[in-house]
Order: sequence, then structure tokens, then C-alpha cells
Amino acid sequence: MREKFGFNKLQNEILLDRFRTMSQPVLVSKTNGISGKLNIASEMGKLESIGYDCVAACVNDMAALGAEPLFFYANISCVRPRADKIKILEVGITEGCRQAKIQFAGSDVIELPDKYAFDQYELVGFVVGIVDYKKKIGLDRLADGDVIIGLASNGLHNNGYVLAKKQLFLTKGTMDVFYDTLGATLGEILLRPTRMYQDSIQRLLESGMKVKSCVQVAHGGLDRALHLLLHESCGAVVKRRLDTIPPLYEMLHKDGNIDSQKMRCTFNMGIGMLLIVSEENADRTSEILEEAGENPIFLGLVETDRDLIRYLE
Repeated sequence: MREKFGFNKLQNEILLDRFRTMSQPVLVSKTNGISGKLNIASEMGKLESIGYDCVAACVNDMAALGAEPLFFYANISCVRPRADKIKILEVGITEGCRQAKIQFAGSDVIELPDKYAFDQYELVGFVVGIVDYKKKIGLDRLADGDVIIGLASNGLHNNGYVLAKKQLFLTKGTMDVFYDTLGATLGEILLRPTRMYQDSIQRLLESGMKVKSCVQVAHGGLDRALHLLLHESCGAVVKRRLDTIPPLYEMLHKDGNIDSQKMRCTFNMGIGMLLIVSEENADRTSEILEEAGENPIFLGLVETDRDLIRYLE
């Protein structure tokens, strides 16, 4: 298919010399699709950042493991591929890989005329990384009083687009409307590129700070991510000031008539990455993250005697 479109051959050979410095090197992989955001982008005719979003979602999963991403591969499905659309998606992927400092190993374009509507595209990304198992995030036991820290997102990232479109009755026309409360059009807010946290997490690990657990908020809403962060076995008390939640979520809550519980179960609520550190390391961790350009938010504390997450408004 690449030859059909006249695209350059992509490099799919990766040197694994990094493993020589590791005591127990392990290959890890993650995959992500972004169909909801891609649907919005297609309707607006703005696919430029979608390839980047797919890379970012995959790379953030690598960061949450403390792994170094090595290469990225994409699968593009559609009814009938158009060279201009495929090229736009690949330009975004290339930029994402450049920023993540990884190799774009290739993409496969598949024609599925019985599954998709005309000019509808699906993009799924796959990333492979390497980590020294002894340094992998998530192996440490959680303790009472451990601190949950959130890193700000740049919008919905990859969560909740289907519900947002349905509840806000989104069309191309309504997404082009400028809102003073948002400081942009709704379409611009919804299509903001997914933030990458790889450099910030890596700087934290290189400083010697122990990260006990880390999860990207991308596989369900904030509530699901918190359960994953807590290893499904611990609980937490979480408190978030309403003035720290971006105005987009207030619009979804009020104009979309979505209750608070469903909001937490569907959207990231302005948090793109969650991590847990010990109480004694919390302040220093926050300082390092701020130096890396983040705006860390203290969200709550771990409770090991229960598996319930308590939300305090």
C-alpha cells in the first residue's frame, strides 16, 4: 500500500544496545486507538494533530512504566484510502515520534469497505519499549498516607469524545463557535494535542525519586485511572478544588447535563497523568516536576485499609 501511494519506506530496524547497561532488561508494549477524537477531527476536517495524539497516548503508557520507548507502529483502517489523508496522519505521527525521540517503524493501511462509512478513518498505534525490571514503576507496596499527584492534561486527550458529542449536540457549526469561558472555539479545545509526559517522568526518575505507581488517564475516566493507580487493592481520599478544574468540564457538566459521578467515570477532569510517591518525597517530587514544566496538583492520600475511593468536594 505504501508503494501505491508513493510514500517513503520506513525504518523498522532498532538497535537494542541499551540493554547492555541493564541488569534485567524487559521489552514492554502498549497499544492505543483514538477513534472518538478522530471522529471529531474528521468532521471538522482537521486531522493534522491526530497522528501526534496516537503517538502521545502510547508514549505516555511507556512513561507510566518507567520504560524507554523504542519504536512506534500504526494501523490505519478505512473504506477507501486517500493519499492526502494518509499523508496528513503520517506527518502527525512523524512529529510525535520526533518529539518522543523514537523511531516511526511503519504503518499498515487496510481497506475495510464493509465496516466504515465513506471517508471515515480509524487509527491504532502500537509502541514497544525497554525497561530494567528492577526499576519498573509499580513494583513498590503502597502505604497509608502516600500522596497522589496529578499532572495537568491539555483537554480531553483520548477520553469521552463520544459522550461529549452526544450530550453537547456537537456539529461542525457548533464546534466553530467561540466561547469566552473557554478562550477558544469548542473545536480548538477538543482537538488540542495530547500532552506527552515522558521527559517529566524521566527527569523525576533520574533524580532518584521513587515513584510507587503511575498511570496515564486514557483508558476510561479519572475514576478508572485511580483504581488502576492503586493496584485495584487500596483506597484513597481524593479532594480537588473546583477552581482547578478547566472550564471545559464545567460546560460538559452543566450544558451536557452529565452528573459528577459520570463525569469522573468518563473524562480525565483535567488530569492527564497520575502518580504516587511517599509523603516524605511529595514536596521534592513537586519541585522537580515544576522544574520540568509541569503544574503538579496534590489530589489525595492513599488508604490501605479499604479499596474504596472517597471523593471530597
